[in-house]
Amino acid sequence: MTGALFYDPRRYYTVEEFAALPEDTSARYELQDGVVVMSPRPTPLHSRTKTGLIALLDSQIPEGLVLLNEVDVDLQLSSPVVRVPDLVIARESVVAARIAKAADVLLAIEIVSPGSGHMDTAIKPMEYADAGIPHYWVIDPNPPVTATVYHLIDGAYEESQRAEGRFTVSEPCPLTADLDGLGTRL
Repeated sequence: MTGALFYDPRRYYTVEEFAALPEDTSARYELQDGVVVMSPRPTPLHSRTKTGLIALLDSQIPEGLVLLNEVDVDLQLSSPVVRVPDLVIARESVVAARIAKAADVLLAIEIVSPGSGHMDTAIKPMEYADAGIPHYWVIDPNPPVTATVYHLIDGAYEESQRAEGRFTVSEPCPLTADLDGLGTRL
C-alpha cells in the first residue's frame, strides 16, 4: 500500500506511519519489524489463481464476514508488522478501516509465487499464529493445484488437511473449493 517514492528506506516506521504513506500499486509493500519491504507484483498464474478463488469463495461468505483481496493487516505484534495476505476472510467491520487488525481476521490465504515459498510456508505462518489469526491456507498454484489448510492450536498452526481437487472446511465458516482448473480457468 505504501509508495516507493514516498518512504525512506533508512528509517523505521510505526504501523500508523506506514498506513499514512501514499498508495502505490507498482509493487507489494509490507512492514517487517518497522522496515518497509517490497516484493514484486504477482505473476499471471498467481493472479489467475486468486481470481478463481475469489469466484469460488465469495458467494459462500456468510453475513457479517467479508472476503478481501490484498488488504493490509496489522499483526499487532511487539514490533511493527503489517502483512498483505493474498486473501482474507474477516469481520465486516474491517471494510471501514485503513488497516485491518489481526484480531478481525479469521482466515489468511497465501498463494505461493516464485520466490515467496519460504515466506509463505515458514515466516508468515509464524507471524500469523503469533497474531492469533485462527486459520491459514497456503495455495500452491502449480499443477496439480493444492491447498494446505492450517488451524491454530495452542499458539501454533497445525495442518488439518492437504487437498487437491475439491475440499471442504467448516471453519471459519462452511466453505467448499474445487481447485481443479484454478489458474487456468474460473
